Amino acid sequence: MKKIYTLLVLTVFAALAASCSGDEEKSNPVPHADGNVQFDLTAGGPVYTADEFRILAFRKSGSDFIYFRDLPLMGMNYAGRKLSGTVQLPAGEYKFLPSYGLVAPGNYTWPALADQTLSDALYITHTGESFPAAFMLNQPLDVVPSYAVSLDGPKQTVSATLRRSVSRVDVLFIRADKEAATGNYAEKAGDDVFGPEKLATVKLSFTDANSRLGLSGEKVAGTFDAEHTIASPADVLTMGTGSSTTVGTDGYDFENVLPADIVAGSAHLKGTYLIPNADNAATTGFSMQLTSGEGSTRTITLKDKIPVERNKATLIRIYVLGDNVFTTGVEFEVEVDTVWDGSNFVDGEID
Repeated sequence: MKKIYTLLVLTVFAALAASCSGDEEKSNPVPHADGNVQFDLTAGGPVYTADEFRILAFRKSGSDFIYFRDLPLMGMNYAGRKLSGTVQLPAGEYKFLPSYGLVAPGNYTWPALADQTLSDALYITHTGESFPAAFMLNQPLDVVPSYAVSLDGPKQTVSATLRRSVSRVDVLFIRADKEAATGNYAEKAGDDVFGPEKLATVKLSFTDANSRLGLSGEKVAGTFDAEHTIASPADVLTMGTGSSTTVGTDGYDFENVLPADIVAGSAHLKGTYLIPNADNAATTGFSMQLTSGEGSTRTITLKDKIPVERNKATLIRIYVLGDNVFTTGVEFEVEVDTVWDGSNFVDGEID
């Protein structure tokens, strides 16, 4: 399900004093006249917190836009899923780059911004584990509009929409039988797919994952190998209680996976947020190590690469045809498709 944040920025500017003349404007620096900046930010979906929003202001100097400051949000109110309040800016021409989810310390680093020119050379770097569920403009910097704050200009309205800038890789463990004649899978209800030993830890590993995200949400080329260790799978694991599985169907809400949406005994694992691949190609390798409560391990490696696309969840479906995941000799077959905003389909198999 697509999440959208709608940001409305209403800027009101101070007027020139009657005594200011055109000659004085040419011979004197432009004064720092404060203008009132009204923000009205609406968030769809679950209730989020105001302190996870960040708005960068870049001010024009010559032909470039130079980092000016983060807009202060501490005086704003957050109620009814709406962020509203007023800040002040001196006269000038600006580009505003809002984001959500990239404020708290995490598995990423911001570039040094002081005195820096706005360009694709400024990007957020994924350093390991799971990237935040970030929302940004998702458009090239040269498309981001600029707004002139003039002392005698009209009111300006700055509107922007924040969309999901990341992908998420989830895993669905499905109890199933394989039909010999067709090769199709028929899911079936049963006991815990992880068996009596239960699932204790999970390590998801990715090769050639993208590591860079531009300040407007654009992907910047640069790859690394990432590992995401889930020490408490119960926090991200949903065990099925239903009669059939609807996870991954058209329009499914991946932010609200319910036990009734998964056939009894099967399980859904909420996985890793990743920065999308630069060209949306299926170029990222995937493997997973599962450890049971008794110390048994199972490593699953996909031969085929997986797609990692913006605003899409890649759902890896593992069909368990034997007793449970940790049973020796169990045959695994894997299908990969992407959901949220459109879909792809890739066949895969386990080494």
